[in-house]
Amino acid sequence: MANYPEIDTIPRKIAQMEKAGYIPTAHFILPENCWTEHFYAPQFPVQEAFLKEYAGNEAAADLIAGQRHEESLYNKYKEYYGYVFYIGQKR
Repeated sequence: MANYPEIDTIPRKIAQMEKAGYIPTAHFILPENCWTEHFYAPQFPVQEAFLKEYAGNEAAADLIAGQRHEESLYNKYKEYYGYVFYIGQKR
């Protein structure tokens, strides 16, 4: 977690909210389809067009490779991480 210190468990994030003076009222995990259908899937045709426009450009190819690697990591490890939204009320 050294690369992204804000990643933590839900109970620990709720404890951080409480320590900051908030009363946690709700939280929810972003559903998988938000990632797969609404984030990653629409990227593919745009990535293809970008690669076509910048054919032969190593930086462009590296950018898209990084995005696709991120998607493959999500697909492989999605049961272990995701986005959680927290709602709290100031005390």
